[in-house]
Amino acid sequence: MTSVCELPPHLARFGLLGILKDHNDWRVVSLESVSAEVTIRGFVAQVTANMVYHNHAGHALQVRAVLPMEEGAAVYHCEARLDGRTIVTHCMEKKKAEKVYKEAVKKGNTAILAREDPDSSDILSLNLGNFPAGTRAEVTLRLVMELKVETDGAIGFVLPAVLNPRYIPADHPRRNNWNLVWEEREVFMPQPYSMEVKAQVCGSHQIARVVSHTDPLNVSLADDALSAQVSQDGGFTCDHDWSLLVYYKNAYQPHLLRETGERSATGIMRDDLLMLNLFPEMPAQSYSNRNEIVFVVDRSGSMNGENIQSARATLLLFLKSLPAGCLFNIVSFGSSFSSLFPKGSRVYSEKTLREACQLQATMDADMGGTEILAPLKDIYNKPPTPGYSRQILLITDGMVANVEQVLQLVGRHAHETRLFAVGIGHGASSALVCGAARAGRGRSEMVIKQGLLQQKVMGLVGSMVQESVQGVTVSCEVEPACRVTLVPKVPPVIFGGQHLILYARVPPATQVKKITVRGQLGASAVLNTMEGEHFTVVHDEAKALHRLAARSQILQWQLDEEEGVAKDMVALSVASGVVCRRTALVGVDQESGKPMPESPLIKTGEELNAPFLRSGVRNLFSKSLMPVTLSSCAVASAPQLLSAARVQRFGRSSCAVASPQLRLEALSAARVQTFGGSLPNSSAPPPPFEESFVHSEATADPQPPSGLMAVVSLQQFDGSWGLKDAAHLTTVPLDILSAANPTKSEAAWATALVLVLLERKFGEQKEEWELLATKAVSSWPGVGSSPTNCWPRLNSRWTPSDSPCGGGSSGGEQSY
Repeated sequence: MTSVCELPPHLARFGLLGILKDHNDWRVVSLESVSAEVTIRGFVAQVTANMVYHNHAGHALQVRAVLPMEEGAAVYHCEARLDGRTIVTHCMEKKKAEKVYKEAVKKGNTAILAREDPDSSDILSLNLGNFPAGTRAEVTLRLVMELKVETDGAIGFVLPAVLNPRYIPADHPRRNNWNLVWEEREVFMPQPYSMEVKAQVCGSHQIARVVSHTDPLNVSLADDALSAQVSQDGGFTCDHDWSLLVYYKNAYQPHLLRETGERSATGIMRDDLLMLNLFPEMPAQSYSNRNEIVFVVDRSGSMNGENIQSARATLLLFLKSLPAGCLFNIVSFGSSFSSLFPKGSRVYSEKTLREACQLQATMDADMGGTEILAPLKDIYNKPPTPGYSRQILLITDGMVANVEQVLQLVGRHAHETRLFAVGIGHGASSALVCGAARAGRGRSEMVIKQGLLQQKVMGLVGSMVQESVQGVTVSCEVEPACRVTLVPKVPPVIFGGQHLILYARVPPATQVKKITVRGQLGASAVLNTMEGEHFTVVHDEAKALHRLAARSQILQWQLDEEEGVAKDMVALSVASGVVCRRTALVGVDQESGKPMPESPLIKTGEELNAPFLRSGVRNLFSKSLMPVTLSSCAVASAPQLLSAARVQRFGRSSCAVASPQLRLEALSAARVQTFGGSLPNSSAPPPPFEESFVHSEATADPQPPSGLMAVVSLQQFDGSWGLKDAAHLTTVPLDILSAANPTKSEAAWATALVLVLLERKFGEQKEEWELLATKAVSSWPGVGSSPTNCWPRLNSRWTPSDSPCGGGSSGGEQSY
């Protein structure tokens, strides 16, 4: 379905702008339509996006735009069609491309130039020179990106439609180049435009379902479940990123693709390319509580509203889940920064937890700008505590322009401190979030739906407390024997249960027999092997896997800061067609135009992108050419806890809730009508996340937590709950719970009851409270022997009050 986008005035600013060649005057170039075709095959997405613009002016225009891009996406094709002619771009070294473009525009030829922003790999700058008067231009971009399995087993795809303002620090080297005139004027789109997105899911994986958290979809699933057609169902409001989630029935099955190369090409494009998808298992003893965890939360003004509320709720869950004996700290940042413990991380204790919860309760988006470098420098300037592994968990909306400075800082300290990052909301910078995690040898998550933030963060915490796998090697057995090259040469970091993607070049006319990934985790060996029967050969004219491998190598080179890689980077970029910060895509229409006079308004280089980034734009289609980039829980004290990904993969229970005996007693108690209306059947959906915190203005006092957060907030430092708290949460009278206690420990009994409450009422949110439950179990190891002759006492009737965690009843005997 094609939808018409009516843009609210506050979102419809900074569209594709034209400059009259003889005047210093800005004109809006009408965007008439946007269409995107998406093909998802397994764990790879290919996108073709088309935008149609109309120059209503009576003069040729020099137009420019910035486009949001997922930082790992490989952009390899750009073209423009005007008056029946097509301008196709070619990839070349950046300065040469800029010279070609400038000379063409000076001669009066229509030309196009696409470059990656030098500071942020998730922004593409596009120039269209000499856009003829009264004509339409259809601009097409093609790109490819890899899709990883998320915490809940979904394959997530995002088509960005939002580019948020990027904060420019005072000491940024390009700050003086920003054209500040853009801050003083707003340019509005003169008319609505149409948008159409179509997607096809196909391949060898059976599809369970296709859904979206952002937009209604029409989904047609084939009878064999191997393909699906997806289209919009209704209009699209251009204030958020377009996204969908694909759930495969066998997503966690190891899989290897072999894409044939182009025999007439050279280098990486000639060889065959292997893409290996693995989900490594880790030994149970791989979790350690000898961790120093620094929670770094963005409290800048842009985090106001749902973002800071979600961050505050997540911080509470994080604090309650920490194991005793670890070190922790909380760093807040905006224009300045502050630390809960200014002298450095402190031992997690009842006292320090209380101080942290006091900060959490008053945390707001009230710290101004987004100066992220200073707090990170302060953390890195303090040496890690001997015997502890230091981990940073960053939560931000990612609206900064000095991304490259941040990545360089994080990369220099990756040998002693790992960094994990979460990007919140539509338009968060994937270059900052994903790039920082890669530089810090950690993991990242991009969260569009606010209700998923806790799940994502707790999944990252599960990876944080895993020990690092050392000495990772990848070997490939081929016939005849030959050299197989890993791309990039440095293997990625391995996390248990998480999707691992590897690329390798293999010569044509060879047969791959087996691939083995080895590593060392303490005294235990990590071994993952894939035999030849799991291989699939693909012939793709677009060479999607080749381009993804090239992009992966380019990103690694940019992180390493090694001397002498510039020529290699340019050579690989040109050979694969994948644009990078040292190259550009440029094309010229030789049949068009007449010579133009010199004009200071025709710019190339760094200054061209600046006005859009400085001013801040909310919506891609209203400010730029097009929207095309795509976008567990365990602690050492309880090694039996598996990550959410491993739980889904192997079908095991992901959390040992109390000892088997006491857990059985608590469940029995529940079955004889003890919990009133507060424990509905486990199949009922949990309350929406928004119920956890009442939406209030930034100056309002935080409201009491409800839902899952009501349970979390009442947990004690040692992981237990009091019996009064259990009675409050379950609406069971305290005297009835006391009389039914089969143990000598009131805390053990109360804790078992609350853990049953978590399992039965909040089972669908298990990824969020798994570490919480594990902490409780590990703190009460002796609760396994409980008498059973007291359960008949729980057959009493009472009139329960409304439960703070939802599902209250009007009275009478209840069961679930």
